[in-house]
Amino acid sequence: MKSVIIAGAVLLLASVTGCYYDNRQELYGSCDSSNVTFATTIEPIINANCVGCHGSSSPSAGISLVGYDQVALAANNGRLVGTMNNTGGHMLMPPGGKLDNCKLNQVNKWIRNGLPK
Repeated sequence: MKSVIIAGAVLLLASVTGCYYDNRQELYGSCDSSNVTFATTIEPIINANCVGCHGSSSPSAGISLVGYDQVALAANNGRLVGTMNNTGGHMLMPPGGKLDNCKLNQVNKWIRNGLPK
């Protein structure tokens, strides 16, 4: 009887922890790109993935991505999308790997929509 209880507890524990997702998009398959603005969508992406290297007083490669003006400049000259997609001779950024498709789609939509603040 004791072994049945232990086996049941192990099975219950495995079923509760076995399907954990860190990413809401992976779980629900949705990517909100209906109202992409710098302040609400793009700045959090940049802050989480870029400013660690491109945010100090001496940013990596001399490229600062702090604030709207700097990010808009990188978007307008093609460098932002080029690095995020590893295209046009640009090195893939962030160094840890390509951003997920949702974030890439949001950045692309922001640029297509004229870089709304």
